[in-house]
Amino acid sequence: MARHAMAAGSAPGWAAGVLAVVCLVFCFDVISCDSQLYGAVNKNVTFFTASSTPVKDILWKKRKDKIVEKEENFEEKVFQPFTDRIHLNSISGDLTIFNLTSSDEDEYEFESLSVKDSIKFVLMVLEPLPSPTLNCTLANETVRVQCRIPEPYSSHIDLIRYSWNCSSAQCKNGSESSEVCVNKKDALSRTIECVVSNPLFRNASSIVLDTCVPHGNTRRRFGLLAVTLAVIVGGVIFVAVKAVQRCRQPRDRSTQSTL
Repeated sequence: MARHAMAAGSAPGWAAGVLAVVCLVFCFDVISCDSQLYGAVNKNVTFFTASSTPVKDILWKKRKDKIVEKEENFEEKVFQPFTDRIHLNSISGDLTIFNLTSSDEDEYEFESLSVKDSIKFVLMVLEPLPSPTLNCTLANETVRVQCRIPEPYSSHIDLIRYSWNCSSAQCKNGSESSEVCVNKKDALSRTIECVVSNPLFRNASSIVLDTCVPHGNTRRRFGLLAVTLAVIVGGVIFVAVKAVQRCRQPRDRSTQSTL
């Protein structure tokens, strides 16, 4: 049974292609694909029952644990750990959870005498994506660039998607892999960008390809420098020897005259 969801906060990131179903995206930090919801840590999420008429005797559960219960003509009763963290629309039955945490991730169920069947939602709570790290190596005239998520991040790694901002001729492996290969003969002065995303967030890092390739003329420069220094030192020694010889010649002549 398809249901909608939304949450208060900033606009969501790229979300297409996460599930093979039609997804409804709202301008909040949540996305709903049928009964699958994605919420952001520290944001809010609302479960919509989509009821067109007022509901009676409302019960919301997380798995088997009660969240909130509202019987007709009685005050609602909220259970731990959701005290002061939820809002129940007593007319429609919609439930809002504030300040989401990773522990809120689970299956939720709505029950009411006003509806024939219960309505279930599966909530996944995601953390903001960190900037990816880029590493590159050179082998056989090919530059291999790898894009990785820093290891401390562990929020639903399976939902992360990779893409690259580079020309089609530049990237050999396609744009959806975590690494690409670039021919060394291509324009290495260009910048290549890796984009990581999940249903709610997006982040990117870039690298100048020229930094991946060691310059082949480095040794030649050092060789030329060494030769130049040798020539200079040799010249200085030659001049010094000639000067000493010139100084000795007058003394030798003076000695011969005395004799």
